[in-house]
Amino acid sequence: MAKQNSIWVSTDLIFANVNFEATERVLIMTGDGVDLIEGVAANTAEVAIYEPQFSTLERLRRYVRVDNATFYDDVYPSYEDAYDAAIVFVPKGREFGRAQLYSAMKALKMGGALYLVGPNKGGAKTLIKDAQALFGSCEVMAYKKSHRLAVSIKNAENYPYPTEWGLEPTKMRYLEIETSLGTLEIASMPGIFSWDELDKGTSFLLENLDIGEAETALDVGCGYGVIGVLLAQKIQHVTLVDDNLLAVACAKATLAKNGIENASVLPSNVYSALDKTEPYDLIVSNPPFHRGLDVSRNVVERIIRDAPDYLRAEGRLVLVANEFLSYETNLAEAFTQSGSLARNNSFKVLEGLV
Repeated sequence: MAKQNSIWVSTDLIFANVNFEATERVLIMTGDGVDLIEGVAANTAEVAIYEPQFSTLERLRRYVRVDNATFYDDVYPSYEDAYDAAIVFVPKGREFGRAQLYSAMKALKMGGALYLVGPNKGGAKTLIKDAQALFGSCEVMAYKKSHRLAVSIKNAENYPYPTEWGLEPTKMRYLEIETSLGTLEIASMPGIFSWDELDKGTSFLLENLDIGEAETALDVGCGYGVIGVLLAQKIQHVTLVDDNLLAVACAKATLAKNGIENASVLPSNVYSALDKTEPYDLIVSNPPFHRGLDVSRNVVERIIRDAPDYLRAEGRLVLVANEFLSYETNLAEAFTQSGSLARNNSFKVLEGLV
């Protein structure tokens, strides 16, 4: 609900302070508000929406009821000098925010306006500073309920990517990581959880993962694909799914980089893209429940509750959880047998058996 309230406040700021022209083409990035998209589309020629979360994109496609709104499966716009205006909602992660700023800038026409909007606690002030570094100027237009709206005008054909920001974050890069099961080269980029290093939860899961006699496996919330690659090196076939479209693209590249041909990657809201008639021997997951300061049980509870529907008889779910989060009751309710495989001061590896 907090996220939805933030979208409403941001939408109100835009409608109260921005006047779009009927002939304009508008780019919207990381904005999952139906009212915003329909409101902008009602006053412009066309709206293009780029959203990194597969589930959000599917929901918007289902509920937005205008003919001049187009949804894209890519995270960053591929057309340069195409839009009269761009709206960028402050996303999680400064480097991902910079990536969106830079890609939106390249997609704007000369004289086009980039509107940056979002909550202060979500990083709006910091990203406004980044827009100032990129465009040379970013002026705050309005404030409301600890949110702010700012604008930058594209007065040059293309601004250079600021050298102090490091490597351009819209580009995929390859990193070598060490795991308990071997060294891998993975494809990654900002916008993916723990994009520049192997997170401790995944590391602990790999140290305590017993594949057993599994021939098929599912990696839920695959990220850039490290678990999926290591599973595919040992069993017949692995399916990797993630709700983050950047993760899906990077996981595919990681598989290719490591010569893995017995695995596939799908965008999916947990199990939404999967067929119950093709169950797995093993489901493995490092779920998205410990992202920054946010703790959400919903996704993990869905993973646990619905896992038996996608497992063969005697199939197993193995997941890693923060030690302070209690999922043992959920596992006991969903599975005939469940328990803990390993624990340390920070994490625990839990198992459920059909």
